[in-house]
Amino acid sequence: MLYPLNRLADIHSDLYEELQRNYATRRDIASLRIPPLGNCLWNDVLFLTPIHPARFQAALAEVGHTLPRPWRRYYQIDARLLDPAFTVLYRSSETYWAGQFNVEKASVQIGLDCVPFDPELLDGHGEVPQATREHYASVTVDAAAAAAGTGSFPVLFLHTPHVLYKGQLDTAQDGISIVEV
Repeated sequence: MLYPLNRLADIHSDLYEELQRNYATRRDIASLRIPPLGNCLWNDVLFLTPIHPARFQAALAEVGHTLPRPWRRYYQIDARLLDPAFTVLYRSSETYWAGQFNVEKASVQIGLDCVPFDPELLDGHGEVPQATREHYASVTVDAAAAAAGTGSFPVLFLHTPHVLYKGQLDTAQDGISIVEV
């Protein structure tokens, strides 16, 4: 099962504790709201991408980076499995992800950056954006540290479109498979 981070607190508390450390220096992100999905919290949804992982790998390779081994397996999910009533396409804004920000204003902007979900929309959002490519190029990576899971690495999904799904997904169902890059 794929669960939103906040659900893991009750289901797999050890995994929740490990994953929520990603927000240790940015607690403001975990406080963001998603207005089109009932004003739920940022960590109340699954974050999916319409961009195939091989395209991320290629964009990283263009600037001399490679995906660390643990980041090479992904779920490929048939978009028709997502209930549109609990799903939006989030066209990530570049305006508020650097530094600290006002959570209320950023939440309003997230609402403006979301459009109702339609699987047909995904075809137009399958490329790694230029802002993401520029971010990848701006980060210097120590290959040994990256392989060990330490040191800096580009934020893989920064400035990319996301499909936000307020629910959980059973990965054993038809229409969900694993892709390796």
